[in-house]
Amino acid sequence: EVGIRTIIDTMLENTRNENADQRRAAATLLCGFCANSKAQYTTHVPQLLRGLIHLCTDTDRDVLQMSWEALNAVTKTLEPKQQATYVSDVRQAVRYAMSDMKGTSDLLPGFCIPKGIAPILPIFREAILNGDGDEKDAAAQGLGEIIKVTSAQALQPSVVAITGPLIRILGDRFSANVKTAVLEALATLLAKVGIMLKQFLPQLQTTFVKALNDPNRTVRLKSAAALSYLIVIHQRADPLFTELHNTIKNTEDISIKETTLHALRGIISPAGDKMTEPIKRQVHATLTSYLGQPDDTVRKCAAGCLGAICKYLSPEQLDATLSEQILCDDSSANNTLREGRGSALTVALKETPESLWDEQYRKKLIQTILSQLASQSVNLTQIAIRSCGYLLQYLLINEEPIPSNLVVPFVRTMNNTSNDVKQLLARVSFHLAKTVPQEKMSDDLLKLLLPTLVNGTKEKNVYVKANSEIALIAVLRLKDGDVMFQRCLGILDVGARESLSDVVSKVLKKILSQPEGKEEELDDTLLT
Repeated sequence: EVGIRTIIDTMLENTRNENADQRRAAATLLCGFCANSKAQYTTHVPQLLRGLIHLCTDTDRDVLQMSWEALNAVTKTLEPKQQATYVSDVRQAVRYAMSDMKGTSDLLPGFCIPKGIAPILPIFREAILNGDGDEKDAAAQGLGEIIKVTSAQALQPSVVAITGPLIRILGDRFSANVKTAVLEALATLLAKVGIMLKQFLPQLQTTFVKALNDPNRTVRLKSAAALSYLIVIHQRADPLFTELHNTIKNTEDISIKETTLHALRGIISPAGDKMTEPIKRQVHATLTSYLGQPDDTVRKCAAGCLGAICKYLSPEQLDATLSEQILCDDSSANNTLREGRGSALTVALKETPESLWDEQYRKKLIQTILSQLASQSVNLTQIAIRSCGYLLQYLLINEEPIPSNLVVPFVRTMNNTSNDVKQLLARVSFHLAKTVPQEKMSDDLLKLLLPTLVNGTKEKNVYVKANSEIALIAVLRLKDGDVMFQRCLGILDVGARESLSDVVSKVLKKILSQPEGKEEELDDTLLT
């Protein structure tokens, strides 16, 4: 036992040597030892898995090949019932290996050689098929993590070995945690290898659609995400659109209706062109009928679908949809219907801004947004701020002139009595800073937006203040130096310039080192 430990420790230590020849020699010896030793080294398997998976970060092809063979030799010695117990060791080893790569790549080189993940797949397969609930959950999560760090080409030979067991256990009655982990792993695989899963398309579709009716909301949302990747490889998508449409129309259960609408949005956005005309007309009619729906979530989700479908309508259909619904801002209509139409406009501007900025609709578009910005309804004002965000993003990126009659009321929403409105203006400013390249940020917009955000940093409400500070840091690109800040000082008049300098030196410099935090989704018609 002492001898075995000494051999393994010595060889693993040498696999971290700076000299590639040393690493190669150590990996070769490890491979020979693991494949041919008559000694029992079961107690050292976790250590070997960590060491050999760490070798997968190497840049030397021979070292990678030897570590693969050694890993293969180790996992082959394991009894099937033992394999499931090593899932956490493999997951931990992969996490350590990726953190040691320090962001140089999203992929683990050793997993990207031919059949790179084949040695560790049996560990996950065994846990998924025969482990208890917790082991199945951990194995499915681990498999998803491994798919993320493996190239599509290297995954190809293992597609069947990965997909089969995952589909099999989704058909059984397991906990929501297990189903969620399995759906996420399948979605990750679909996103990575797409068309390679074509042979599984019917089973996957049946499995995902069934999961859309699961009592657990997270399972339904994961299933919707998986369908959004599946639709991309679909040749005949009508039955899927029809099935979701029928569920939306016929279900009495509001929670199922809203998540199915969310799933429909997920397949319309990337693949609305796969809908035939008759189905498109039916779906369009149903979505339009939901714009005044009293339930907030159903209405928003339906509006999101209608906004997304605009991209795929014929010119005549689009014209009718805009004039009768999306750009029909009838102030005598009830606020619920106006909100539904407004949310559809926001998503149409996100998905197909060029159609709405067309000369024939431009004037009406600006009128509609201005009317919503001036509304007494906080909800309508927020909807209009989001619409401005997506429209400005499109105009700035395409270097189109910014309509000043829209930008002035847009930035003035910082004077609104609602803190939610002020906070959203700051969030939209942050979104623009993140999506529009620095050189395309228009001076005309900056001249109006910067003083507004400076005022936001002086607000009493902590959320408005914090969001304004974060937005200013992003707009001024302060994390990248002061080039943008200097440019901005040059376009502001004296008073605004002094106020901005003051905020930067007294407030922003102090919080600059803080992490930015996760960017929130601007589109509130998507479920999370």
